[in-house]
Amino acid sequence: MEQEKNISFRLKNIEFLQSSLSAIDYAIGMDTIFKFNINIEHLVNINENCIAIKPNVEIFTEDNAFILGKLSSSLIFEFENLASFVVDKEVKLPSDIIIAINSISISTIRGIMFSTFKGTYLHNAFLPVIDPKAFNIEK
Repeated sequence: MEQEKNISFRLKNIEFLQSSLSAIDYAIGMDTIFKFNINIEHLVNINENCIAIKPNVEIFTEDNAFILGKLSSSLIFEFENLASFVVDKEVKLPSDIIIAINSISISTIRGIMFSTFKGTYLHNAFLPVIDPKAFNIEK
């Protein structure tokens, strides 16, 4: 039986990367239903024992696919001995750790969205609570 590896990590840095708000010529009502396209990218740096998680969010309405706003950030997680999780030149972290860092990233970008879009027509575009296990994984 394979012995479980102890995983120690911490949030090292949060970086605000980009935001945009589109000019529109119509009113966004209080009852508007917003939709979100969310993408999370993982960038690994074995030499620095870090993984950068880059959540990107695009906001549009239920009635229109026109992107009203965008926001992206980067959360840097530092791991103790990340190299010990490399198998066949690929980092293989346990799924519960991936779910945890994705969840932290989504929650953080939710707060950044609220403060960035406060007072704009996207003030009520709250990113919903999302199950990080529901994301499709692409390599």
